[in-house]
Amino acid sequence: MPELPEVETIVRRLARRLPGRTVIRADVRRPNVVRGSPRKLERALEGATIASVSRRGKFLVFRLEDGRVWWSHLRMTGQWRVERPRRGSARRAGRARAARDAPADPYARAVFDLDDGSRLTYVDVRTLGEMEVLTARGWARREAAMGVEPLSPAFTPDLLDDLLDHSGRQVKEFLLDQAKIAGIGNIYASEALWRARISPRRRARNVGPVRAMALHAAIVGVLQDAIRKAGTTLGETSQDYVDSDGVPGGFAEFLAVYDREGEPCRRCGTPIRRIVQGQRSTYYCPTCQR
Repeated sequence: MPELPEVETIVRRLARRLPGRTVIRADVRRPNVVRGSPRKLERALEGATIASVSRRGKFLVFRLEDGRVWWSHLRMTGQWRVERPRRGSARRAGRARAARDAPADPYARAVFDLDDGSRLTYVDVRTLGEMEVLTARGWARREAAMGVEPLSPAFTPDLLDDLLDHSGRQVKEFLLDQAKIAGIGNIYASEALWRARISPRRRARNVGPVRAMALHAAIVGVLQDAIRKAGTTLGETSQDYVDSDGVPGGFAEFLAVYDREGEPCRRCGTPIRRIVQGQRSTYYCPTCQR
């Protein structure tokens, strides 16, 4: 599942191309990728101009010039792709040409033709992602339920210590709670705990202020490192993460524990173990992490 670094990478790519573009045609091809009515979303977006593209947690946020918000959550296999304007397909081609010009990707679930002749396509092999258009107030209510952004000034060691102190869950499961910290998923939770030398089984309230400071630095550090490498791609199938240009992320070779069961710890040489927490795989070093 794309996590904060992958979504941030996609957002940065899209933010270079989409602001100022107007949707001239919206075509939802699989209704279940829309929360609510697909036809309502199509009508809401046709004629709308994209003002900006940003991220909140794992959500892509397309802010429209009229104040509304078009959000997208990629879930397991969602991808956004932009095709550059094709020769002869500028605005004058109109809706008729756009309707005939179907995307080749069999997993294209929604297609948005833009006023410069380019095309924004939502691709999702397993069709688990969602999108919706909300009023500014509706988005504010949804955003209020999300936790702190881990790369924001609001995320401090003291705040993390306080959040941990009020949780009886195992620390790995705590890190995955989007109502506490928004954007961390399975990969980077495991990696941050390894960097901080904290066992994923330790209770959050037993982490303590010293370890909380180390965990804070580890969370920020691993997220920033992954963003610099454009995220993590673990395989080469149609279900694996790529950015909006179809380019895979380069952080996989720098993973210390995730998906490395049985391989030596990069710090002490102990074989990495895999356990299941909350129905998800956790990877850790039984020697380094306490």
